[in-house]
Amino acid sequence: MSEREEVTFTGKVWIWQARSGEKPMRWFFVSITGAPAAELKLASLGLTAGFGSLAVRATIGTTTWRTSIFPQRETGGWLLPLKAQVRKREKIEEGSQINVSLEI
Repeated sequence: MSEREEVTFTGKVWIWQARSGEKPMRWFFVSITGAPAAELKLASLGLTAGFGSLAVRATIGTTTWRTSIFPQRETGGWLLPLKAQVRKREKIEEGSQINVSLEI
């Protein structure tokens, strides 16, 4: 692995919903599967933190931010949570196909 590893992929935005008392909560994610997920798994060896999370620098469009991705047991891939600020700036909605670059 080089000093900084970069992985790019395209994914579809989806929502996970839950309730906290009377208040509905919604989180937006994009799943990372296939070859990009395998690259991340290899690059993450010895770098993961709590819950198997991996710190990354994410870029979508002109927006770059620091965040973490999380293992997705169901697919063997990863989940990238999308902050409201990023979604608004890049006009991202549920179902949007987005191009993502992750730097480890």
